[in-house]
Amino acid sequence: MRRVGVGGGAVAVAGLAAAFVLAGCDALANMVKGPAPTPQPCGQVFNAVRCLAMTDKAAFQLHTTREDITAIVVVPEPTPEVRDGVTILQTRSGGPPIDLLVTLADGSIKQTTLFCVGVNTEPACVDDPHLDAHSISRDGGYFDRTADATPVPSAAPDALEMATELHIDRLDIPIDHSGPHEVVLGEAWLPNGLLTEADFDLVNDWPADLTIIDGGVSLEVRAGGRPIQNIYEHGWREGTELVEAVLVFDVFRFDPGAKLSIANVVVR
Repeated sequence: MRRVGVGGGAVAVAGLAAAFVLAGCDALANMVKGPAPTPQPCGQVFNAVRCLAMTDKAAFQLHTTREDITAIVVVPEPTPEVRDGVTILQTRSGGPPIDLLVTLADGSIKQTTLFCVGVNTEPACVDDPHLDAHSISRDGGYFDRTADATPVPSAAPDALEMATELHIDRLDIPIDHSGPHEVVLGEAWLPNGLLTEADFDLVNDWPADLTIIDGGVSLEVRAGGRPIQNIYEHGWREGTELVEAVLVFDVFRFDPGAKLSIANVVVR
C-alpha cells in the first residue's frame, strides 16, 4: 500500500479554510452586535427646550458659555450585546448617562456626559424642564425623628400670641450678575422657635431669560444665620425666636432685564 503524504499545498488549503472560518465568526459577531449607532444632532433626539437645557449644562461642565457652543451631538448607547441568541440588557435606576460631543466656536470638539440617573428632575434630563422650588415644607425632613430624639413640647399660648408671620404676595427679583444669590425676603418671629410652614411658588417655573444651575430655588429659614433643618435638632426656645427667610439660587447665565419672580411666600 502506498502512503499518501500531506504536502505544503494541503497545509495551505487547510490554513485558508481556517481563515474563512475565523472570518465567518467575525462576520457573525458583527451581525449579532449590529453596526455601531450613529451620533445624532440633539434636535433629532430631544425637543428644542430640552436641548437648550442640555446646552447650558454642557457649557457649565466645560467651563464655557451657551454662546460659545455651536453644536451638540448625542452619542447613542452601544448596541446591546447578544450571547447565544439572548440580548444582554443593563438595568439602571433611572435613565442611562448621556454622552455628548460638543462643538465650540473655535472648531474644537469636547466630550461630556450628563448623568441622568435615579429620580432626576434636572432640566437637562427631562423633556419638560422646570425649576424646582425647595423648602422645609416642600421637601420634608423637619419632623424626622431619630430613635433617641427628645420630644419637643408644643408652642406655649403666650408665645403663639407674640409670634409674627412673614407673607409676600409677589416679589420680582432683578438678576444683574451670575453666580450664587442669597436674597433676604424678610423676618418672622416663631413661637418657641417652632416652624409651622415655609413655602413659596415660582411665578414662572421655566424662565427663558435666565438659567439656574441644577434647576433649584430654595427658601431657607435661618436662625442666628444658620438654616433650620429639623425640629429636634433645633429644639424649643423660650418666648419667640427671630428668623430670617432667605431665597437661595445659583445663576449660570441671564439676559439683560431678567427677573426671577416668586409668589405666595409664607413663613410661620
